[in-house]
Amino acid sequence: MANNKVRNNWRQVKGNWYYRLMVWNGKRQHEWTIPFKTKDKKVANNQYQEFLKPHIADIKSGVVQKFQMKALLPWLNKEKTSEIVELSLERVIPDYLTYKESKLRAKSVKRDRVSLNQFCEFVGYSKPVAELNYLDIEGHDGLIFYLQKRGYSNNGILITLRHLRTFFNWLYKKARLIKEPIEFDMIPKDEQEYFIDEYQVQAIHDYIDDEKNGIDSFFKRCFIFYELTGMRAIEPMIAELYGDWLYIDASKSKGHNLRKVHLSEELKAIWMEISAFRDGYAARKSPNPNEQAYGMISKKLLKITRALNFNTNRKITLKSFRHSYGIRRVYETNGNIFQVAMEMGHKNTNTTLLYLRFQQDEIKQYFPSLIPYIERLEKKEKSTTMVTKSMVTQYSNVNKLHT
Repeated sequence: MANNKVRNNWRQVKGNWYYRLMVWNGKRQHEWTIPFKTKDKKVANNQYQEFLKPHIADIKSGVVQKFQMKALLPWLNKEKTSEIVELSLERVIPDYLTYKESKLRAKSVKRDRVSLNQFCEFVGYSKPVAELNYLDIEGHDGLIFYLQKRGYSNNGILITLRHLRTFFNWLYKKARLIKEPIEFDMIPKDEQEYFIDEYQVQAIHDYIDDEKNGIDSFFKRCFIFYELTGMRAIEPMIAELYGDWLYIDASKSKGHNLRKVHLSEELKAIWMEISAFRDGYAARKSPNPNEQAYGMISKKLLKITRALNFNTNRKITLKSFRHSYGIRRVYETNGNIFQVAMEMGHKNTNTTLLYLRFQQDEIKQYFPSLIPYIERLEKKEKSTTMVTKSMVTQYSNVNKLHT
């Protein structure tokens, strides 16, 4: 540009003076242009010498961040301050949540917000991110002990820790606001089974069928849908029907892959009912019709299970139907883990393998319909064992002949 003059790192644009710096952001160098808000080179040079020059090395290396420049250079702020302001959790968390909103579903971001609020209530919203370390999580004075003292279960704390671990990774890898990664040990998970057995399913159906209990039969059909599809609670609300298949877009799927669920004619009819139920919330201009729809179905299930008072340590939610689906399909497919993982939308088959952790006698007790599959499997295992023993015996006899 004709009205631009460049003298080393100095630049003049439309009469105003600027200073150029090449700054390291952790991956590469990029240019910062710092305004002096004056057309007088002498004034600009005085400002440079007094306020900017002492921090040039730290700015270039990334120690001083761009957000700190306003408070550092008095001509850029109303208070005329000249100080390096520490970046606090309160200032950085909104940027992090905005970033997450572009990547995840609203429910996941909501849980991020809950976890970060728990953390900030413990360490303080004004705590500088540069001062964060693993001791804020671990140890006698850490967040874990703080939450345990207040009665939180290990499983609930683990959810918070997973979200915080992602936040700390973002601070280090993406935003580059901390110099070293923050690593901490996770706590052991409380052992709790979440599946719903066939007797409990039948008891729920019978309870709904009893008209004196006042539960709409629509909810029975909802439970059947979750039981036979293994879908996550929100998935029927965000899916689209194409022929005999429900599609969940990769951007909405928990695994970030296109998810497809095959439906029978009966299940398609139920899904249409569920969609109409969800649309009823949308018509009333509810802020989150998807979550409110499956939330109401969840509440009905909770009401029924409380009334039935199942004598079990298993927590029953809509997700319980998904876990039962996984157990059934593992046996129905003769242990085809890859098939079941694909049906359930698991990114890793290690997740699917968890459905094989139960003893076969236990599965027979809770899922009588699977007894034929398990007996066939046991027969096959017995036959394989007998063949192996026979081969060992033959090999032993051959060895005796040669000796």
